[in-house]
Amino acid sequence: MRKLIIGKWTLYKSLYKIRKSLGVRSTLEMLHILQATPENAASSLRFSPRGKEVFMLIMEGLTNKRIAERLGIGVSGVKRHKEKMLIQNDCATMLELIARHRGSMVAL
Repeated sequence: MRKLIIGKWTLYKSLYKIRKSLGVRSTLEMLHILQATPENAASSLRFSPRGKEVFMLIMEGLTNKRIAERLGIGVSGVKRHKEKMLIQNDCATMLELIARHRGSMVAL
C-alpha cells in the first residue's frame, strides 16, 4: 500500500477551507458536524455516473494514468472529470471533496 505524503501547510490550508465552507472555527467542531449530519453532507455531493467511477478509483489511491487505463479513457479525460467534480460540489481541492465524502458516510 502506498502512502500519501502531503506537506504540513497544504494540510492546514485544506482544513481551513473545509472549516470555512462549513462555517466552523475548530477542526473538532467540523468533525462533530460531519459525523452528526451525514444526510446533509450526502445530499450536497453530486457526481455524474462516470464521475462516480473516477471518484471511487481516486479513493482507492490510483493515479490519473492508472484511472485512465482502467476506464479506457485518456489522462486528460480523467482530469476533466476531476475538474467537473470539484466545480459541481463547490470544492477547491480533491482533499476537500474526499473529506466531504468521508463525512457523509454514504456509499456511492
